[in-house]
Amino acid sequence: METREKIIQIALEQFLVFGIRAVTMDEIARQAGVSKKTIYEEFANKEDLVNASFDVALKEDESNFCEMMQGDGEVIDHLLHMTRYLRERFSRMNPLLMHDIQRFYPGCWKKLEAFKKEHAWKGIVQVLEKGKQSGDFRKEINSEILAFMRLEQITTAFSGVVPGGKHSLLEFHLQIVDHFIHGILTDQGRNTYCNKLSKQ
Repeated sequence: METREKIIQIALEQFLVFGIRAVTMDEIARQAGVSKKTIYEEFANKEDLVNASFDVALKEDESNFCEMMQGDGEVIDHLLHMTRYLRERFSRMNPLLMHDIQRFYPGCWKKLEAFKKEHAWKGIVQVLEKGKQSGDFRKEINSEILAFMRLEQITTAFSGVVPGGKHSLLEFHLQIVDHFIHGILTDQGRNTYCNKLSKQ
């Protein structure tokens, strides 16, 4: 692995676990096994490293998202793949991460918002329409409105605002997604969903 790629990988892992502000360039250098001078030879400053790290993360998410939304599998499978992927993302993410980006790294936040509109929203609309055609989702739902609502739910979960502080970010997200899924399913879709879920 090249030095730049290694630094980005280590930085992204540290940001996800601890948030951005809590991670110093010294700590990234130590974890990557390089000097801080080497980091500054690759990146102008911490903001440059943050942007580079999340460019990599967004490309990975875009690739995984497109893969989930495509293919010939049943629409319920798409939902389960999406839930599993998000569960893995949330299970190791510090709630402070999105707060740090939104408040201190507006350029990076703008990229996240663009990704949400250009990729995530269109993908969810596509899956909802496919589910309506297959009879798994209720035909009366407005796919565009519900896709927007789903993304707002994800944004809320990312913000780390968990009521009462009694539940983890992961628990919070899983309850929201479960509610969303059961709200769009027909009886046919619910039977398929529950059967598939019980086998996972």
